[in-house]
Amino acid sequence: MESKRQWGKAPQEAKGGGGGHQVDLDEEDDLEEFRLPMSHRPTENLDTEGLEQASVHTQLTASNVGFRLLQKMGWKTGKGLGKNEQGILEPIRADIRDAKLGVGKQEEDDFFTSEENVQRKKLNIELEETEEHIKKREVIAEREHKIRSEVKEIQKVFFCNLCNKQYKLAHEFESHLSSYDHNHRKRFKEMREMHSSSGSRDDRQKREQHREEKEQAKIAQLNANAYIVKLTTFSLQVQVLVGSASKKPKVATKVSSVFGNESDEDS
Repeated sequence: MESKRQWGKAPQEAKGGGGGHQVDLDEEDDLEEFRLPMSHRPTENLDTEGLEQASVHTQLTASNVGFRLLQKMGWKTGKGLGKNEQGILEPIRADIRDAKLGVGKQEEDDFFTSEENVQRKKLNIELEETEEHIKKREVIAEREHKIRSEVKEIQKVFFCNLCNKQYKLAHEFESHLSSYDHNHRKRFKEMREMHSSSGSRDDRQKREQHREEKEQAKIAQLNANAYIVKLTTFSLQVQVLVGSASKKPKVATKVSSVFGNESDEDS
């Protein structure tokens, strides 16, 4: 039975909820009356025909709202503001302000860049200073400069060129010379110089060896050329001797015959 009652109440609650939703729809219908139509197009430029532009150089007309309010408060044309009319006669001029600057920034810049604040304000001592004080101050400054230069010349003795350090006192310089840092730099410098000298010696030996090899090659080339010349001269001499031997006249040689006696008798 309880379940049936609950199911029986559900439609009524649903109806009640539906009734509330119906009220919301009615309100939306009422709001839609103030909406612009779909065909509405906004105008690009404002119509300024019926508007009056205020300016510092032009006086406000009697139809101006601010002008009428001032008249209601007792202000009269051409008079100053205030109870005793001791106020300003012209309105405050509004200058063009850079939109990138904050409020009061332009006034701050104008203050610091004005001619009065560009130069440093003199101290009271400078204003009260006389010529005698000026001469005395210059003498003292010159003396101090001379003392500093002399001290600098004296302290040049306590300068370590290897470590590029300047010391003011002798015991400080002596302690530096016996320190590990100074000795380490010194040993490193000596080692580097030793390597550079050995490298230069090796280069010199290589150059001398190269020069000797070049001279030996030149001598060998000269010997080879002399040998070739000798061979050519010898071959020419042989050819001359062979040619001269072939050109000699032939001499008849007497051959002994077996019948030599008979021939002698016939003759």
